[in-house]
Amino acid sequence: MSTNSEELKVELAYLKGLNQELFEKNVLPAIHAKIEEFMDAFEDFFRERGFVVRRKNDSVRVSFDILHFKAFSNENQTILITKGKEQIALIPVKYKGNDGIKNSREAASISQLEKEIEREKQLSLELKEPEVYYTGGELGPRFDDPFPILNSIFNV
Repeated sequence: MSTNSEELKVELAYLKGLNQELFEKNVLPAIHAKIEEFMDAFEDFFRERGFVVRRKNDSVRVSFDILHFKAFSNENQTILITKGKEQIALIPVKYKGNDGIKNSREAASISQLEKEIEREKQLSLELKEPEVYYTGGELGPRFDDPFPILNSIFNV
């Protein structure tokens, strides 16, 4: 007995909805926590070096004489660091399965639907307990801890 493509489409739609819920429930708070961890580390890093630190909302400004740095996050889960008005670092916060949630075009064949269902099932597993990390750019290395990133940016 062959599987009906309509049944597969229903299962795929269910899995995509489930994954969106898992993303909102598990991944977004984990990303926010990772960004907060970075902001705390940025604040500590500069406070230990005698900078004046001002934290407001989702940004941290540090100053020492005429030297001014700022760290903040944008809506794309990316941390930006500026020196004055110049951007000096861009640190994406990603999660395993990062490229998994997307709207795909209509799957044409049953085998395509089955492959997509398997991808969504794998993504569900990754979204249940997301592995969130910093990267050194789009294809850069993964970092769990913000201090190696700060040390590399500021050559400590």
